[in-house]
Amino acid sequence: MGGFLGQLSNLSARSSYPLGFHHAATITADRLVLVGDAAHGIHPIAGQGLNLGLRDVAALTEVLVEGKRTGLDLGDPYLLERYQRWRGLDTFAVALATDGLTRLFGIPGKAASAVRRFGLSAVDSIPPLKAAFMAEARGETGKLPKLLQGVVA
Repeated sequence: MGGFLGQLSNLSARSSYPLGFHHAATITADRLVLVGDAAHGIHPIAGQGLNLGLRDVAALTEVLVEGKRTGLDLGDPYLLERYQRWRGLDTFAVALATDGLTRLFGIPGKAASAVRRFGLSAVDSIPPLKAAFMAEARGETGKLPKLLQGVVA
């Protein structure tokens, strides 16, 4: 940091947090909702954890606003179940995909490397397939919350 923050020193021993696949089977309970990393901990590949968290917050906001407009309590089980159905499959699919990619690219050896290069080349050379992968990575697939419509680039 070039001394910008003054003298820096270690306050504790180094530690690590193993990256991996962590997905809550249920993201709602009685007056409780899990969003973002509380609901799904995934490898930080291509910022997908942040994207999922933003979609979680936008979807929960939409569900709660619509519920409040119809006179429901914000902790109503119907609203929480709606959020669970909306976000559960998307978060699981993205977590599974990022975990799979991380494992695939972690396989050592020339054969595995050749298979990865072939796969990437195939996706790159088939425009509709490449567009589908890119749209998914940008979070443009599925039902987007109103707060994110027109925002995804």
